[in-house]
Amino acid sequence: MPPTTINLPAIKQLSWSITTSYTVSQIISYNLALGAPGLQLPLTFEGHPNFHALPTYGAVHDIAVMGLVHRAMADFLPNFESHNHVHGEHFLQLKKAYPIPRGTEQVRLKTTAKVVDIVDRRSGVLVCVDIETVEEESGDVICLNEWGGFVMKIPTAGANKAQVQRGQRTTLYPTPTRAPDKVVSHNTSPEQAALYRAASGDLNALHIDPETAKAAGFPAPILAGTCTLGMGVRHVVDAFAGGDVRRFKSVKCRLSKPVFAALGDEVRTEMWKEQGGRRILYRQVVGEGSQEKVVVGMAVVELSGTAVDGKL
Repeated sequence: MPPTTINLPAIKQLSWSITTSYTVSQIISYNLALGAPGLQLPLTFEGHPNFHALPTYGAVHDIAVMGLVHRAMADFLPNFESHNHVHGEHFLQLKKAYPIPRGTEQVRLKTTAKVVDIVDRRSGVLVCVDIETVEEESGDVICLNEWGGFVMKIPTAGANKAQVQRGQRTTLYPTPTRAPDKVVSHNTSPEQAALYRAASGDLNALHIDPETAKAAGFPAPILAGTCTLGMGVRHVVDAFAGGDVRRFKSVKCRLSKPVFAALGDEVRTEMWKEQGGRRILYRQVVGEGSQEKVVVGMAVVELSGTAVDGKL
C-alpha cells in the first residue's frame, strides 16, 4: 500500500548498494565528455605518466545507485511520480585518487546510498542521499557524495521543516557582488551530450531524444546536471590549481536550470577566489543580458595546498 505520510526515521534505515566497474577507456571518454582537449595527454592517453580521471568522476557512480533509490521512492514518498524528481543539489568529496586500471583490466567499486534527510520545500521535498564509493580490492573509500533531489507535488507531512546542517554538505554560498576573478566559456554540442551519456551510463532519454524532452516540457534534450557540474569543476581546477587535480578536495553546488547542449548553449563559468585560492566560489550561466540564466549556482570548490593521497 502506498505511503500517506513521510516516515523519516524508517526511511533512514533503508540502504541501496550496487557494484560497478570502469576501464581506462571509460575514464578517457568521461574526460572528453567534460570538454578536455584531445591532445591534453594526461586526460586522454593512458600511457602518459600523469594519466588521470577528472575529479568529478565519482559522480558517475552516483548515477547507477541513484537509479535504485529513484525506483524505490514510490515505496516511501506519498504520491510519488518519477517525472517530478529532479537533481537539485550535489556535494562530492574526493578521498583518494581514482585507481587507474592497467590495459583492459577493470577497477571494481561498491557504492552504497542512504537517505540522511528529507526537508519540507512547501511545493515538495528535498531528499538528501548520502553516497559512499569504496574500491572493492583495497576497501579504500574513494569518494563521498551527497545527492540532493527535489521531489515536487507530494505531501510534506513528516519531513523536517528545516534542513539539518552538516557542514560542507549543506553549505551554499551566495554569488559575490564584485566582478569575477576569472571566466571560462565552453560551447556545448549534441555530440557532447551523446558522449556524456555513454561515458557516464546515464541513459535517460531526456538527455538525447527530442520527443522525450518535449513531453517533459523542454524545447530540446537537456544536458545531464552531473556533466554541467563536471565542466565547472574542471574550469576551476584549470584556472586556480593549474590543472592539478590532486589539489581538489570537494565541491558543493545547486543545479538551478538545464543546459541545452542540443541547441549549442555556451556555458560560462564565473569564478571568485577566497582564502588565498583555497576556496573558489563559482557559478555557471548561459545567455546574455535579460536572457541570462544561472544553471549552476551558490557553488564552491575547496582546494588543498597539497595533493590528495594516491597516484595521479
